[in-house]
Amino acid sequence: MKKITFLAVTALLVLTLAACSTTEPSKKGATDTSSSVTQSSSEQASDTSYKVGDIIVFKDVAEITITSIAWTGERNEVSDIVANKVLLVTYNVTNLTDKDYVVGEDMDLYVNNKVTESYLVGTILETIAPSRSIEGATTAFAVNEEGASELEVKPGFQFSTDIKPAIVKFDLPQ
Repeated sequence: MKKITFLAVTALLVLTLAACSTTEPSKKGATDTSSSVTQSSSEQASDTSYKVGDIIVFKDVAEITITSIAWTGERNEVSDIVANKVLLVTYNVTNLTDKDYVVGEDMDLYVNNKVTESYLVGTILETIAPSRSIEGATTAFAVNEEGASELEVKPGFQFSTDIKPAIVKFDLPQ
């Protein structure tokens, strides 16, 4: 019942907070000198790979920074999702739009190129006003295997198909 309620609320929020924009993620204050390639003004940034701690900028939509990735022992006793381990992702979001921004559906976790399920424990679903930010937002994922891991980060509840996701690669914590 909670899943249905959550999905209904999510669908309602998507319909009411639709915001169309065209943007691609970019690093803010990037310090990686190995990728200092100049691009023509008509060319968009093609580097969409980031690491934990990088500020990911989705132009005129949001700035998202993954601050930590760690295992949690917390479990949702009413969840039907089987989770050998639960990965808790903590992040900060700044709203760059002139409308309210919904935080909570901003990323997906892939392990061995397979999407994992979101796990409802410690997950934040908040709305932040224009030009405001939230620190310490969390989302969790059920992880049932080891392997190459990456987060696909994209502003939540955006209908624009022009927004390309940013990839945050990391090693699963031990």
